[in-house]
Amino acid sequence: MSWLSKLRVHVITLSRPFAIPFFGGCALIGSLLAGGTLSQLNTWLGFIAVALLMASCHSQNTYIDWAVGLDRPVEGSVEKGYTGGCGVITGGHLNPRDVIANFTIWAALGLGVCGLLAVRVGPYIFIPAALGLGVPYFYTRGKFSWYHELALAIGVALAGVMGMFAVTAHPAWWQGLIVALPTAIILSFLGLAFDEYLDAYANLKKGVSSLAYKVWEYRFDLSLYMLAWLVIVFILQMFLIEIGLLKPLTMISLVVFPFIIAALVFLKPWADKARDDPTNEVAKAGFNRVGRIVVTIGMTYPVLVLIGQALGK
Repeated sequence: MSWLSKLRVHVITLSRPFAIPFFGGCALIGSLLAGGTLSQLNTWLGFIAVALLMASCHSQNTYIDWAVGLDRPVEGSVEKGYTGGCGVITGGHLNPRDVIANFTIWAALGLGVCGLLAVRVGPYIFIPAALGLGVPYFYTRGKFSWYHELALAIGVALAGVMGMFAVTAHPAWWQGLIVALPTAIILSFLGLAFDEYLDAYANLKKGVSSLAYKVWEYRFDLSLYMLAWLVIVFILQMFLIEIGLLKPLTMISLVVFPFIIAALVFLKPWADKARDDPTNEVAKAGFNRVGRIVVTIGMTYPVLVLIGQALGK
């Protein structure tokens, strides 16, 4: 494997940059909620800190999932069309020590930016940062229990809190937790059922039991499940607008609704075929192909909420 390919795995594959709109978007919205602006340096330092710590957590996830036996060369997690983290070690791209070094460096860089913010604003940003670095362990362990989705949702919500502490030493941090909930639901309760769908066949044999895997095990329609959570997201968003935490213009995010419905319609036959025959590689390829579109549409939601919050009155 060439050094350039290894560099790409270190920088792109392990960090999962597709998730930056979710984590980084919540950080920026948190900064706006705490009185910051998008023209402030501290706002963007908070964004950078969150992005770096997110990269560390995703890299940790690659290592921990491998360590507990979920990612194996045979009957392990399936490579996704939008990320390849589960195949980094089992595919021989990097060894475990390389991955440990990777997530350690990402964490050190993120905490370094937090240190800069601590000098400029105050030290409390280290609290959500430290809690966030613990999320990957509970995320993987949660796959064998009930708190799988909750662990990831907490990680997203902590990004919103970090954004608040980036611009003021004493924010109403609970507001950052609440405002991040719609985005957290999309990435966790909605997104994990999709993300783990093709993994369920192999991983159920290893003892996983979270709600995301039950969608497969109990043959609940995946597209309907995801659509139900999306409806909950918009109901919650309207509630946050009503109590004054989000601005009405954030409802421009509703534009994703018809597109995600269409994508879920096209996802359904591939999901059904993969469920009926878990060895069907054509079905897996079709699922991943449409899945990339689903993820791309989902990535626009936090961006539109951020735009609405920044420009709204």
